[in-house]
Amino acid sequence: MFLMLFLPFGLKAQTVLPVSESGGAVTVKTDSVATVKQKRNILTKVRDAIVWYLDYYDYDTAYISPPKFYYTLMVQQSASFEQYTIRTTGERSQMLRFAPDHSYKLGAYFGWHGFFLGASVNADELFSKRNGTNKKTEYFVNLYGAKVGADFFYRRTGNDFKIRRADGFGPNGTDLPELGGMDFNGLKVRAMGFNVYYVFNNKHFSYPAAYAQTTVQKISRGTLVAGFSWSRHHLDFNHHLLPDPICETLSDDLKFKQVKYVDFNINFGYAFNWEFVDNCLLAVALTPAVAYKSSRITTENSIHNQRHHNLNLDFITRTGLVYNNNRFFAGVSAVAHVYQYYQRNFALTDNFGIVNLYAGFNFGRRK
Repeated sequence: MFLMLFLPFGLKAQTVLPVSESGGAVTVKTDSVATVKQKRNILTKVRDAIVWYLDYYDYDTAYISPPKFYYTLMVQQSASFEQYTIRTTGERSQMLRFAPDHSYKLGAYFGWHGFFLGASVNADELFSKRNGTNKKTEYFVNLYGAKVGADFFYRRTGNDFKIRRADGFGPNGTDLPELGGMDFNGLKVRAMGFNVYYVFNNKHFSYPAAYAQTTVQKISRGTLVAGFSWSRHHLDFNHHLLPDPICETLSDDLKFKQVKYVDFNINFGYAFNWEFVDNCLLAVALTPAVAYKSSRITTENSIHNQRHHNLNLDFITRTGLVYNNNRFFAGVSAVAHVYQYYQRNFALTDNFGIVNLYAGFNFGRRK
């Protein structure tokens, strides 16, 4: 999570009235002083609300060790991944899967109450010759509170996609494995969204222990998780840039120019923290979702452009493996999102996420 926060502390101020030569008090206007004080009060309340969210806990300390330090220093390598699969389910089944090479970032971060501020560099630009070929923009923010958590993402893909699978395009509907790994510049995707969820067994189960390193799970426990998500997806596709063996036999159902859809879902799942050795935790969470999608598909023949309404299944998964003795920690974690879109004779699956490998230490013991 990469957030920069400026949290000013409120100051108490007293207004001293000047006295005239005759001994009477001079009347002065204090509207500006009151406005400044009001702004400070608002900012102070915002700061207090954030600190409360991060530090609030009502844990059973026999199961969870609460935060013991204020500050954190951490180094982290992040790898983002994405994959898009389009397929038709008509008389002749065809499937295309696209994905770029994984992108890696190296960073160092300073944490305060679980918020991290730092800098990262693109490892591809440092150690390879891929400079300038991957113009993607990605933001992933994960907030892990004692009871309520949230995920936010914004993604705009680059121009370095490759064909990973091409099924059903050979003679008599055979596959074309020889096309795997071929560059394809005809796909661009933009997506943004959020997910907010509630942790039911929050007295005995800690999401921060698995993914934020601010607490330690002392005894294995699980919990039900329920939440709500919203996201918007925009996919542009130019099938004319596909290799000739695919273009020659491509189904009309896959000859679209654009897919736009908005996704609303209600998710409900289960998460489990397994403390298999002292200070060592393996965490797994699976949250399936019932999703309503409102979509519009644009084709080369505008007569067939239509708006569709569908119910599908989406998924959010989390996994983590961490060692944490309160002072030092190290581990790996991953968060993945799967969005599925179906209509008659056409399906689209959007799978993306991030994997973090990290190590660090805490300091500044709480009183």
